Amino acid sequence: MNLHTESGRIFQSLYNSCMRKIKISKDLKYASAAGLFCLGLTIWKFDEFMSLKSNALSTFYFMLAGCLIVFFALLYRPKKKGIIHIVSLLAAFLIVPLLLITGVECLNGNMLWNINYPVNVLMNYLLCLLVEIVFFAVSGSVRCSGILTTVLMTVFGIVNMYCKAYKGSPLLPWDITSIVTAANVAGSFKFEISCTVVFMICMAAASVSVVSHMAVTSRRSKLCTAARILCAAVTAVFCFVFWGTDIVATEFGAAPDFFNQTRGYENNGAWAEFMVNTRYLSLAVPADYNSETITDEVISRTEDNSSILEAAGIDPVENSVENPNIIVIMNESFSDLSVIGDFETNIDYMPYIDSLIGQDNVIEGNTYVSTIGTGTSNTEYEFLTGNPMAFLPAGSNAYQLYVTDDQPGLTSVLKEQGYSADAMHPYNASSWNRVSVYQAMGFNSFTTLADMKGVQKLRRFASDEYDFSLIEEMYEERDPDQPFYLFNITMQNHSSYETKYENFEQTVWLTSTENEYPLTDQYLSLIKETDDQFRKLIEYFENADEPTIILMFGDHQPFIENSFYEEVMGSSLSSLSDEDAQKRYITRFILWANYDIPEGWIDQISVNYLSALLTEIAGTEKTDYIRFLETMYSEVPVITQLGCIDSEGTYFKVDDDNDFEDDISLYRKAAYNSLIDKDHRSDTLFTAEK
Repeated sequence: MNLHTESGRIFQSLYNSCMRKIKISKDLKYASAAGLFCLGLTIWKFDEFMSLKSNALSTFYFMLAGCLIVFFALLYRPKKKGIIHIVSLLAAFLIVPLLLITGVECLNGNMLWNINYPVNVLMNYLLCLLVEIVFFAVSGSVRCSGILTTVLMTVFGIVNMYCKAYKGSPLLPWDITSIVTAANVAGSFKFEISCTVVFMICMAAASVSVVSHMAVTSRRSKLCTAARILCAAVTAVFCFVFWGTDIVATEFGAAPDFFNQTRGYENNGAWAEFMVNTRYLSLAVPADYNSETITDEVISRTEDNSSILEAAGIDPVENSVENPNIIVIMNESFSDLSVIGDFETNIDYMPYIDSLIGQDNVIEGNTYVSTIGTGTSNTEYEFLTGNPMAFLPAGSNAYQLYVTDDQPGLTSVLKEQGYSADAMHPYNASSWNRVSVYQAMGFNSFTTLADMKGVQKLRRFASDEYDFSLIEEMYEERDPDQPFYLFNITMQNHSSYETKYENFEQTVWLTSTENEYPLTDQYLSLIKETDDQFRKLIEYFENADEPTIILMFGDHQPFIENSFYEEVMGSSLSSLSDEDAQKRYITRFILWANYDIPEGWIDQISVNYLSALLTEIAGTEKTDYIRFLETMYSEVPVITQLGCIDSEGTYFKVDDDNDFEDDISLYRKAAYNSLIDKDHRSDTLFTAEK
């Protein structure tokens, strides 16, 4: 017994002696665990990394480097005093932004060397460093500032990636105001952990490892106080130069790619482009704008104006109806994809609407819009106000940023002439700030999902069958003493198109493409359903006693496979000319009446002119602004953020040198007076004659 005890004591003594010489510290355990975690994530997504083509090995090596940084950063802790400690803190402080922008750019579809020009890489780095400097000035802690910066940049990078994937454009400063709308529709999308997310996690882990293991320096020390004061001063100077002057734009050429924000983010770096966009949260006053002369300037351009029908080559007819009922349906993602190129399907996906072309009392055509896949409210804004999104920063949202109280437009004009003014949308009222905006526009009521019972759904959204039945119901319950005006936004065709549903039967398939496109198939099947239900709606109003106009148009094309567009258009999306790219921004409109109106096809009309066409067909009183829109249409029938097309078919961007610069400039000033300069708004321009 004693021998056994003594042997155990000797063994324990030898073990302790060895462990003192080969000490496995907590730091080594943490380093090993963190390094193995990052390495495991890398191996897990190795095949996906290899699919990144030219960036595959580069990304993989960065992942391994991140693992090593985690490992060695946790192994080494400098002492609290001495020059080595200060240098270590500074090195840790400076390396964090580099790791983070590397991760952010991977999520953005780039590596750092894919960014155009080294100065843009430096700009991204410095703007990320600025965030860390701000956090340090407030906290006085390298550890705290590094971790907070890591969290912020990781969230930014991942959200930006999903915005590009599901919104079709990157995360923009004004998107933050749409967080409620995004939350409302997020459930219809699939969010998966991709290899780029794994890469960002590894870069974040490396960043946190670098700063969290630094020895803590007293915030009351003179060195820390001086550093915080210096950081605060640097922040103040930078903020003044960046947001208070035009030096960034004039000297460094740092301006957003307003025409194509996605291209700008990829060419110049995501974080830098995001920050540069914040300089445009408020609208600049147009050149030579004068609120005292804007009325006379606009009216002088309407003296010899032609109607939209005349400019489009459609013979007008004498209007024999006064104040017909007006029903406007902005149909979610409604479009005819054949405008991008030829393809075949097993059955016609729009047979009834196509059959109306050339029929009596029907005008159809192509509507040009400024958004794709999302941004419904911007198309609303253009239609309801007549103001083009081309005059606002690309990617901005008019409803969230600019439309406040008392916004003139179609609704206010019709109300002046005794119309009811009701809006209806079978979804959440909170989307796109519509409650406040519709009040500002003058709608008397706004019926939403919360007001509806027994909602009939197709997939997970209210069906067009249900939506159109509500239109019929609201029409039947209208006030007979005033003409009926309804603005309806549907939901049936909303993305995404990935999930299969028990309550949805797919009826349309592509038959001519080399590859299969299930998202496109589902979308086309939904359009077929819209076509069927629109036929029933028209049949109902054909038998209505009162003269009624129905205008239906699409807000944007759907967010479907990019590869479908590329196959049908015969080119990668990145290689498309701006003019060809605009084909993806064409939707369909149908204007029908149950009484005698002109008929024909309008090949080109942007949505900002559509309400002017509607008032012309309805024969309602026009404002001077509407007459000005008719004049503009005769010269430039398409004005969108993607570009303009003049009456001769010439394509140009709104800010390019062109033959219509003076009129477009006047249009910009009139729209500014309508939207922004409320204190000096011209009542004459936006009020209909009695």
